[in-house]
Amino acid sequence: MAIFNRYFTVLFRLKTKWISLLLIIQTVASFAMTFFNFNNGHVYINRHIFSNFFTLWLAIFIVQAWLFTGIFYLTTCFQNERVSGNQTWRLIPIDDKKFYFDNILSSFAALLFFVILEIICTLILSVVTFTFDSQFHRSLIELFADIGRHLQQVDLEIMFNFFGALMMVILCAFFGYFIISFLNYSSRALLDFLPQALSKAYFRIIAVLVIILVAWLAIKASNIGLQIISFPFRFMMGETTGTNDDLAIALLLMLLINILFWFFDTILFSKFFEAREGK
Repeated sequence: MAIFNRYFTVLFRLKTKWISLLLIIQTVASFAMTFFNFNNGHVYINRHIFSNFFTLWLAIFIVQAWLFTGIFYLTTCFQNERVSGNQTWRLIPIDDKKFYFDNILSSFAALLFFVILEIICTLILSVVTFTFDSQFHRSLIELFADIGRHLQQVDLEIMFNFFGALMMVILCAFFGYFIISFLNYSSRALLDFLPQALSKAYFRIIAVLVIILVAWLAIKASNIGLQIISFPFRFMMGETTGTNDDLAIALLLMLLINILFWFFDTILFSKFFEAREGK
């Protein structure tokens, strides 16, 4: 457990190395978009900047927070696969299954840390806006008063929907890590079993064709199973009734899907996925 915690800390620091840079870029970019207008390749100073500068800055910052969170998530996905394929990391004295889980868990912790920092920065900018923008000051007070009235009507059903949606987001984040690793590990395993006489380009083409063929056969062979597995995603797309029962089923199935891909990934990673030097 001590080794697991030690390498979790190392991987967490590795994946949070660029957080401060991303937040600085986001802050500067949102400030520039507030202060300047961009039109037909020309840059103009915003003429209405002094009337609602902080409110506009806050709005742009919040919108960009979603973009930068997505960028950071993709960055952790890339770092996951880079660490997994690095021969130096694979030589550390820890079981492959534990190392894989350490890698995934540190990525999620880094993502959670980034989201918390985004929330803190948003709150700080909100306080500044609340102080200097009188209209935002009044609107925020009215909003909190309205929220306070609605909180009196909160029941177990609403709480279940809130925490259920939060759990769905967490499970979707893990699913993204698992499916990217699965595609990486399975394609690399297929390439390693192909004749070495073929060129790398042919390797990749054949691997893609094999993956498509396997997926097609799986769909044809288990249409009922596919409907069950796809339920969480159809739920998120609004194709189901959206009741509490549907949410509970979607959460359970998404959990089972994550466990299934985690099981496949650990087998592929420990048995078939060979790290390469200099990756």
